[in-house]
Amino acid sequence: MDRLFLSAIFCALIISGCSSSDSETPASDGDNGSSSSSSSSSGGGTATINGLNLPSNMNFISAQSEASAAVGNSGRRSIQAYTDSNTDYSTDVSNAYVYDESMRALDTVNMIMCLMAQTKASDMVNQGAYIALVNEDKCEQGQNQSSSGETGQSAGGQVTEFNSWTIDSTRASNDSPQLVQIWVPGEEPEPGDMEGAMDAQTILVEVNVSESASDTDPYGSFVMNFKGVVDAGLLGGPAGTEVETMRGMLRTVANGSQQPQFEFVNVGGDLLLDNGMGYGFLEAVNVLLADSTGDTGQALTHTMDTHNEGSGPVTNDEKFAVAFDPSNLLRGKDTNGDSTIDAEQCLSRTSFDTNVWQYNLYHRDNGDFNGDAVTEGSRVQLNSGFPFNYDSDNDGTNDAYGWVGYHGVWAESGVLDDGSSITQFDYNSDSTTQLTVNVSPGKMVKRTASSELLSSFQGDEFQYWGQHPVLNMHGQWVVTIDTNNDFAITAHLVWGQNGPEISETVDHDDNPGTAEAAVAATLSFFDGEWFGIWSDALGGNIVYVHDAAIAANARTVTFYNEEFVTPADAIFANGAVTLYCYIDCLKGGLTQNDVNTANDRSALFYDYAGTAFQYTLAAASGKVSLIDVSNGQAVSAEALDLANIGQDWGINTGEMVTAQLANANEPWQVFEQTVSYRWETGQNDWNRLITVTNAAGQVQSFDPPLRFTYTHSTANDANADASYDGKKFMLEYNGPGNLHGFPWIEDTETRRWYAAITLNDSTQLTDGSNHFVVKAIEKEETMQEVAVGQCSALDISGLLANTNLELPTANDMGTVSFSLSEKPVVTDAPAVIEGEVQ
Repeated sequence: MDRLFLSAIFCALIISGCSSSDSETPASDGDNGSSSSSSSSSGGGTATINGLNLPSNMNFISAQSEASAAVGNSGRRSIQAYTDSNTDYSTDVSNAYVYDESMRALDTVNMIMCLMAQTKASDMVNQGAYIALVNEDKCEQGQNQSSSGETGQSAGGQVTEFNSWTIDSTRASNDSPQLVQIWVPGEEPEPGDMEGAMDAQTILVEVNVSESASDTDPYGSFVMNFKGVVDAGLLGGPAGTEVETMRGMLRTVANGSQQPQFEFVNVGGDLLLDNGMGYGFLEAVNVLLADSTGDTGQALTHTMDTHNEGSGPVTNDEKFAVAFDPSNLLRGKDTNGDSTIDAEQCLSRTSFDTNVWQYNLYHRDNGDFNGDAVTEGSRVQLNSGFPFNYDSDNDGTNDAYGWVGYHGVWAESGVLDDGSSITQFDYNSDSTTQLTVNVSPGKMVKRTASSELLSSFQGDEFQYWGQHPVLNMHGQWVVTIDTNNDFAITAHLVWGQNGPEISETVDHDDNPGTAEAAVAATLSFFDGEWFGIWSDALGGNIVYVHDAAIAANARTVTFYNEEFVTPADAIFANGAVTLYCYIDCLKGGLTQNDVNTANDRSALFYDYAGTAFQYTLAAASGKVSLIDVSNGQAVSAEALDLANIGQDWGINTGEMVTAQLANANEPWQVFEQTVSYRWETGQNDWNRLITVTNAAGQVQSFDPPLRFTYTHSTANDANADASYDGKKFMLEYNGPGNLHGFPWIEDTETRRWYAAITLNDSTQLTDGSNHFVVKAIEKEETMQEVAVGQCSALDISGLLANTNLELPTANDMGTVSFSLSEKPVVTDAPAVIEGEVQ
């Protein structure tokens, strides 16, 4: 079981590793720094009742400054018009916070604050129970995101998924506390799955806010209690009975010295109830600041998890004592539970490394974008999708919510059937529109090639699956481009719990169980040979075709942008289109018997014999289809179980083209075409194109992500790191906060994952016709280690035994005053989406 899952079960559901969200910093004026307002009548009059804000994060070490956003660019920002005081670029808030190993227990705290910010509960006071669609992925920070399915590949892009939170935020008067009650649904469980039982828990959250956070009171005054409950039947008990699986508390502390202080404790699994779940976790924090500046203070943090491995029970237990002043932080670690410091480290509070979680994109110049006039410094707006509701149980009432966008449809209850009806709500006119869901039997992906000199990637690492020329065995290898512009195998690639890992040894096919050195080797090719490798940085597959007549310094590689073909695509301007297939030509009209009797996937494809196979790509009724011309049957596996041939994730054709190749005897040339098409089909959501149409049959269109071929420079690096100077990356922007494409690397000390590159604010990107600049919206700073003697003014020797700063326990936790059965029924459209009030 993954430790991240164990140590943050709460995160797995509503809170998955983040800092603050893109909410604004609470105001410090007005009624306790309140935001928003509502009106209520009393005695014939109307009173304005203001909402109260929670802090954007609960870190006890402040970032360098908000000005850190301009590191390395302060000299040029002042002369750029997009930085004028009235632009989105200048006014959009940049949230920065500090992370340290000793603050690991605060991960969950800031996960809470991150997602709470998306509820906008302070803006919805006394508006009645409402639905907030919360994008939990935006709070997944510090986890491994290095998979090939990460950004940079539109075809592999993921549908935006939300969780539908039910919220009620109330306040009787401006002299009363604000009460927020939240019901957070879990996932559909698998029977008998103990780990899945935690994913199925519903989280009940109750927050009582007395004072807003402000400049003079950084945490404000509030108490938050939460708990997770599941049906006992999932744990082997009587079905229909609620069982508490997790409980927690986060609260500010009123101490006699009026110093800002907060406590947090979160306990779950077997450490809360000995119910045989096989794992447990505990997180506890107590933070005391000297004053509201946060420059000086002390803290205790504790994390523990227990779980079973093959060798038996395993316990991870870490306790830290921390003291800090404006210059440094001294941390001590208790590694054996005896309440004494076993190791000390001194960290600088003035020297930081920066990592960015979210960037926004802004227009660099005045001009036109997607048919609209834009001004310099304005935030880039993309029509990325809209929410809807629908009738999930066919009882005549819309009772569930979803989102439709460029990458498809997300629905609370799972996949929507072809022909389903959904309701779009227009927040500007308070009107609704009925739309129809259209599910195609597959998905057509358009691939557009870009070429670059091989020499541009010298020293870059790629992944290659194939034959090792020296070891004479197949495997997955790390390949680099050497100074001779040759492909050189440098290491063996194996897949561990956290993704791909480099190994210096291999387990040879001919002698299983014995490890031998992963011998380096240079690959050689015959003239015209096609060679494929993989790069997360460049968005996926990269192709090299060897031409013996070309000098080594003139060799090129090809990489690709991919996008979906919809019924509104220009390719259908003159009706249906003929496509020609040469390699991996999938048969039309396949049946389950064809799959069951196939020895492998090759039995489902035609054998090429010198003549291209023809297919007809057509669009109708909001769908696309591919017809095998040879038998007139649709190419579809949407109703087929492909597990027998190891294709559970779907099956696809090779690349197809709209005109036949000049030389039919060289079918591999299809991979060299500038534009080609690939059909994918299967039982999964991602194997099928899903669109929505209005009553007139018009397909609702959305803007595709913006894509950039970006060459990094040290001048654009916020940490002045020269490691990636001159390296190329395929970046993709999907809307506010969602710029992706850099590879991810793990910090072995903190066990957190970060993008390998952190861009300076004002770094420029271009898609060829439009110019943009980036700005960090969510960023994390890590303190650099210095000599222990630099912390001589700080003392933590007795902090672990200091009764004035005790860690909270399960006995300190309060209760949630409402139950799962009291969840309000809300049929209105979502009032808040990703932290934006609609």
